[in-house]
Amino acid sequence: MDIRTFAGIDYGAKTSGNTVICYHDGQYLLFFDALKKDADSFIFEWMHQNPLVSNLFLDAPLSLPAVYFQRAGFVNYHYRQCDLALKAMSPLFLGGLTARAMELTQKLSSALNIKTYEIYPKALAQLWLGNSYHKKLSVFEMEQLCEILIQKHPSLSLAHLPHNQHQFDAFLAWLSGYRFVNEQHLTFGETDEGLIIV
Repeated sequence: MDIRTFAGIDYGAKTSGNTVICYHDGQYLLFFDALKKDADSFIFEWMHQNPLVSNLFLDAPLSLPAVYFQRAGFVNYHYRQCDLALKAMSPLFLGGLTARAMELTQKLSSALNIKTYEIYPKALAQLWLGNSYHKKLSVFEMEQLCEILIQKHPSLSLAHLPHNQHQFDAFLAWLSGYRFVNEQHLTFGETDEGLIIV
């Protein structure tokens, strides 16, 4: 498995600068920050410039509850089965971010033949880091948690430790992809509605 064939993304508001790509170049894990640019254009251009990448692991909903498509057995208008299982936010509550992620996924697929998977970094953090993970980590806390994560995968090296929460979550997104390509992942949800990879 070529470790350079996938990337993980912490996905934020379009021009917030909070979108970060985490990618392994064959030697080190690197972070690429959108820095207040149009995040979707930034991701598309980055993917276009990195043709080895064929799989993307994105921290954003990539589908809506199946009740909207009149699929039998689905009755929840707010949450998908994967959201309920992981106590994740509703794709409808996230609104515009969900729509952007779905549009970006389609564009990456049709233009660059890239497969995008939905992941949820918080779920992986809870699995591996327990209550040590929260949404306002200090730099010191991130350093400690990175040590724990690297101990689980001693062959991995970070070019530098995360400077902020978005880089740390992008690292978790990448690790979700790493688990997937090595068939160590967990899957939540229904195929007919939407799956989250952990």
